[in-house]
Amino acid sequence: MATGIRWQRPARVLGIVAAVLALVAGVGWAVKPVWQPWWYASTLCGGHLSGDDLAELLPDDERLQAGRDTFGSGNDLLRCGVNESDGRHFVLKVEAQTDTGGRFGPLAMEFTIPRDPDYVYSKAVPGFYGKFGPVIIQECPKLGRDSEGRKQRLITNVYANGVETDPSPQTLRTAVRIANGANAELGCGAAPLPLPERVEAVRKLSLRQAEGTMCGWLSRVTLPKSPSGRQWQVVAPTDERAPITSCSLIDTGMGGSAVKFTGWYGEWTEEPFEALLEGNMQIPDGRSSREALLGERFGRAKARCGGEPANFLANTYSPDGTPPVMPMSEVRRLLNAFTADQAEQRACTALQLPGPTVHPDPR
Repeated sequence: MATGIRWQRPARVLGIVAAVLALVAGVGWAVKPVWQPWWYASTLCGGHLSGDDLAELLPDDERLQAGRDTFGSGNDLLRCGVNESDGRHFVLKVEAQTDTGGRFGPLAMEFTIPRDPDYVYSKAVPGFYGKFGPVIIQECPKLGRDSEGRKQRLITNVYANGVETDPSPQTLRTAVRIANGANAELGCGAAPLPLPERVEAVRKLSLRQAEGTMCGWLSRVTLPKSPSGRQWQVVAPTDERAPITSCSLIDTGMGGSAVKFTGWYGEWTEEPFEALLEGNMQIPDGRSSREALLGERFGRAKARCGGEPANFLANTYSPDGTPPVMPMSEVRRLLNAFTADQAEQRACTALQLPGPTVHPDPR
């Protein structure tokens, strides 16, 4: 009898354990959306993700999968993310890599032509919100230049279009965390970046307030009268060392931008600017899209800064397609002043400024 009881108990216990495990497994799948952000944060991307941020970003009604992860592998391209349950479509994808401005690099994919990105970071973070999510561009002093003399930069992309349609603090922090982790792993040598607490709002400054910014040059030049007759304001979202610098001149009576000035630095800027000119102005025989030229809605100047190409853009495009509110003669004068200021800030040489001829749009 005793022997029979001794052999029956394990069978009964095993049955109970199996039933409990089945129940736990079912509950586990049911609550997977609750625990999976913290699990992904602890296991993916070299531990550089935040479970709290992922909990706000990842959908809570799906069974997700970990994407390919190359952090800690010794690869030059660091990649990680979270996929949908089919494993073929990503929800959130992260990439960090060094880039010298090649044709098929991450910046070439981001900018087929120069455009105004959303400046959602504070000036302490050299980044913006791109076509698909946050982008951070950092120079790598420890990596030096490549064999062709080009600077190496660390480019961090967070492809967030699977989880958001507008910038959020969570994706901005995710990009900064990844950039800091990739900076250490790839030996970039850039300074660590601070974590953002919010999406930076557009701040309109008076000309006097703009004096302490990289757009202070606007307070030192003679400005034309605004179309509304009211005071000019300035938007200065970047500092003078940003990879894409920006200054906007705002008519307070109209609210919109009259003209935006942006500076672009590095080998990667050349092809986008050539595409901009080729597609948006009639370039006469004997002239080239590689030159500094003036169109009906924009002007381009050039220089060499730090041994690399630099391009400067004055853009008068309006979202509703209305004609520019400032004559191109004034746009040219201000573009020249912006270029001169940027050249002084960055010790640029070989300045090329557009002539007075306004080349028409393609017909």
